[in-house]
Amino acid sequence: MAEEPPSKRRATALGKIDRACIYAVVPARAGSKGVKGKNIKDFCGKPLMAWAIENGLKSKYVTRTFVSTDSEEFRQVALAHGAEAPFLRPAEISHDTATDYEFFVHFLQWMKENEPEHKQPSLLVQLRPTAPCLSVESVDAAIEKFLEHEDAGFDSLRSVTPADHEPFNMYFLDPSVDEAERERLVPIIPTSYNRHRPSEIIKEPQSVARQILPKIYWHNAYIDIIRPSTILEQGCCMGKRCLSFHMRPDDTADIDTPDQWDAAEAKKRTQLAAATLETAKSH
Repeated sequence: MAEEPPSKRRATALGKIDRACIYAVVPARAGSKGVKGKNIKDFCGKPLMAWAIENGLKSKYVTRTFVSTDSEEFRQVALAHGAEAPFLRPAEISHDTATDYEFFVHFLQWMKENEPEHKQPSLLVQLRPTAPCLSVESVDAAIEKFLEHEDAGFDSLRSVTPADHEPFNMYFLDPSVDEAERERLVPIIPTSYNRHRPSEIIKEPQSVARQILPKIYWHNAYIDIIRPSTILEQGCCMGKRCLSFHMRPDDTADIDTPDQWDAAEAKKRTQLAAATLETAKSH
């Protein structure tokens, strides 16, 4: 008998997604440095994290919405806006450099210890509070795309937009300990290929016309979808096969500085006004 293709073997190993166990997780630690208390700061009339919680609650696919926080104050805000927040995240995985992987491992361990087998998450949807302009329609479209590719062996999905700067012209400074070499530029992407003829290797993409280079996409961190097995078995959040969900550049609004915050609020108010107008037209 002929051996099954690898994609078929992977799909069987990953298994079907239980639609009753698609859970959103909103990470909301308390120690933001750029905008103090950012995750509960008022944003267009609600605490910032409430917009992410609302997307989880309104999604037609998400069945439970959790908040992972290290703050009792934040936990109470999460509960007040309809999320589940049954635990506090340990301080050792809530600092500035703590990773998504660490809080997901903590979440999955808590679920295993406190919830029955039939309620264990089958798919995780990370909704960051820092994406308040994200719509529930986009959340559902991303989940739909992942479910449509359920048998293709994808470990995760990430929302992306076209890169707004040319990554082929970006460099590291040489990390060598040799002081004389510390100012040497090292390309982030040392080689590439011709987008029109993928078999043609380009040895120095920094010195050719950008029109022949492949498109590069930026992970805007608005929607991440992850199989629990990716975290528990591969020890990471992205895995080996990550599905793309394309968003427009103007869908993204950063809120890392006060100026960006103000601009994002203006964008959200425009979105809310448009939604109100659309609702009025339909009645």
